[in-house]
Amino acid sequence: MTPQRKTYEDSCAVLTTKGLLEATVPPMRDRMPSYDDEEPLGVSFFRTQVEGEDLSRLSLPRSFFGRSLISKSRWTGSDLSESRMCWNDFEDCDFEGALLVGSDLRASNFDRCSFAGADLSGADLRRSNFEECSFAGANVSGVRLTEEQVQGLGLDARQRTSVSIEDEGEEPGGG
Repeated sequence: MTPQRKTYEDSCAVLTTKGLLEATVPPMRDRMPSYDDEEPLGVSFFRTQVEGEDLSRLSLPRSFFGRSLISKSRWTGSDLSESRMCWNDFEDCDFEGALLVGSDLRASNFDRCSFAGADLSGADLRRSNFEECSFAGANVSGVRLTEEQVQGLGLDARQRTSVSIEDEGEEPGGG
């Protein structure tokens, strides 16, 4: 049996213990955060370096990631739905089984990351680079990609027919 995800409050406590969040629990946003929102942004990783952390089974929807380096970290089974994750570098990260539904992952670099079994439905991945990443068994229904990205991601036939192929669009704000 798969362990249950922690509550938002317990997830914030984990981040506090790891020195990634101040002791107060930020209010959860009612929508996806943006770089130009007024504080508090909710859970935020801005110009932050996260390395070698196990952040599995956390509930952190509508979090903000900007201009950060996230490396050798596990987000297995975590809820990061509706999160803004633009302009970051993700290296050797494991998002296996994570919820990234409706998230904005544009203009980021993903190197050697696993999205196996993740739910990325409705996410925007345009303008991002993916090197040696795995999407085996991932739900990519409605994911916004360019034709070039579709060719390079190693998606299976079912996945390729479920994505939304678009032009690269404008750069996301905060770049």
